[in-house]
Amino acid sequence: MPRSSLTAVVRPAAATDVAAIARICSTAYRDAYRELLPEGYINRSVAEFYSEQRIARDIAPSLPDWFGYQVVEEDGRVLGAAGGGMTDPATGELSLIYLESAAQGRGLGTLLLDRVTEQIRAAGGAEMWVSVFLGDSGGIGFYRARGFQPMETVRATLSREDDHIRSLRMRRLTTAGATR
Repeated sequence: MPRSSLTAVVRPAAATDVAAIARICSTAYRDAYRELLPEGYINRSVAEFYSEQRIARDIAPSLPDWFGYQVVEEDGRVLGAAGGGMTDPATGELSLIYLESAAQGRGLGTLLLDRVTEQIRAAGGAEMWVSVFLGDSGGIGFYRARGFQPMETVRATLSREDDHIRSLRMRRLTTAGATR
């Protein structure tokens, strides 16, 4: 039986969390998409978004478009990270949620999603969006179960014309009661 997430805490990331965030995001990204995406695309994405240098640069907020990394920790150990920001005054974007594989299925991803949703709502966001790779049934199911609805497909970030990688754009309202 999985351990309860009752002792988990979500907090803004600190500079001391950079290595853990880089490790978790890089590993989770590779594990999640190994069977779905070309290796070259995975390597480009990890290098672009999840290097320690990039995370150190992005650890703090750059309002309004980036709220800074949020982490979930338990017993002093970082188990996951998330982040998002505003794309316009009424619209927020969830940029990422990644967890260590052993921490999945315990509600920690939902805790991180709730934190970013609260940030978007507090910044005046009436809706939030997320991009999920087409074919990522686990990710799509996670977001659908939390009120996101598929809206459109787009070319994925960093996708080149020759690899044809597509993302499903999903949206939900941030009003009370719409987050679950």
